[in-house]
Amino acid sequence: MDRLWPKTMAGVAPLLVWAAHFTFCYLFAAALCTPGGGRDWRWWTLCGATVVALGTAAWLLRRAWRGGWPDLLSQARLGSAVLGVIGIAWSSMPLLAVGRCA
Repeated sequence: MDRLWPKTMAGVAPLLVWAAHFTFCYLFAAALCTPGGGRDWRWWTLCGATVVALGTAAWLLRRAWRGGWPDLLSQARLGSAVLGVIGIAWSSMPLLAVGRCA
C-alpha cells in the first residue's frame, strides 16, 4: 500500500476533471440561462470552462502517453485520460449546438 492515495488520484484525475466540468456547466446553465434572460458573458463563461477543462485533460493525456504504459497504473492513467478528453468534448456539444443563452 505504498502511496495508495497519490496513485489512485493519478489514475482518476482526468475523470475528476470531466466530472467537475460537467457539473459546473450544467449547474451554471440551469441556474443562469433562464428563458428570456440570456447574456453573452454567460455563454463565454461556459466556453472558458470548457477550454480550461479540455486543456487540463489534454495535458494529462499527453503526460500519460509520454510516460509509457508498462504497468496497470500507467494503463489506467492513459485510459482515463482518453475517456476524460472524449467526455469533456462530448458534454460540451450542447454548448456549441445550442449557442448562447436564449
